[in-house]
Amino acid sequence: MTLPLLDLIQQQALDEDYLVAAERRAARAPDTEPRDGDSPQRHPRRIAAVVVAVFGIMASTAAVQTQQNASVDDEGRASLVARIDAESDRLSGLQERIAALRSGNAARETRAQAIAADEASLTPRLRRLRVRAGFVAVRGEGISVVVDDAASGNADGVVRDEDLALLADGLWTAGAEAMSINGQRLTALSSIRTSGLAIEVNAVGIAPPYSVLAIGDRGTLQADFFETSSGLAFNDLSARFGFEFDLQNEDEVVLPAGPARFLFLRSAVEGSGADQNPPKTEEMDR
Repeated sequence: MTLPLLDLIQQQALDEDYLVAAERRAARAPDTEPRDGDSPQRHPRRIAAVVVAVFGIMASTAAVQTQQNASVDDEGRASLVARIDAESDRLSGLQERIAALRSGNAARETRAQAIAADEASLTPRLRRLRVRAGFVAVRGEGISVVVDDAASGNADGVVRDEDLALLADGLWTAGAEAMSINGQRLTALSSIRTSGLAIEVNAVGIAPPYSVLAIGDRGTLQADFFETSSGLAFNDLSARFGFEFDLQNEDEVVLPAGPARFLFLRSAVEGSGADQNPPKTEEMDR
């Protein structure tokens, strides 16, 4: 890299001094030129020449030093530009990463909102299924039914397992949403059967009198029960064999959850066609 200003100063200074000296020598005759030690003006001229030479050397040195400094400055500038470019590339990469992270966060937020919406829509359905399947304790209005063996003691007047099953079927058909017999919650896996001389519900023996609690619309449950085929058949058996049979409306009926061993399904999976009508039964807080 050249520095025109310094070169110009150096060239002009040297050229003018040489021009003046040359003109003076040309003006003098060769024979009149003073020899060494003859002219009294020799010393000022020599001093001037030395000064000019020293100035030229100083100017040349300054020019060389300036060029070296300029080279160093150019290298520093190039290094700084390279660093700036590298940092700019790094900043661009970070900005792209930030944009990608924002896009990913937006997608995850949308997915989370969709999951939350699905959960909100499935919660009522889960509640209905848990209530109807007997997996949770519930309470609500309904009726109570007390059935006992005939007072006559006749063997035909003994309430059997199929009699209780007929009563339960009639209540289910009439609109009962949840039911228990002697404190045993009836679930989709429950059974009512005779084992020896005792009736078992959920593999637990029960004894008369048999208390049947059913949650449902107390304004219609009794009337609807006697309109079902199972209800009519049970009422006929009660009248024929003398069963003790009493129905009462209840403001609140509390039923326990089904047995814990019924709460885990190993082979069954959920299917389609879930009930869309929410039950009136209220799930009890645990």
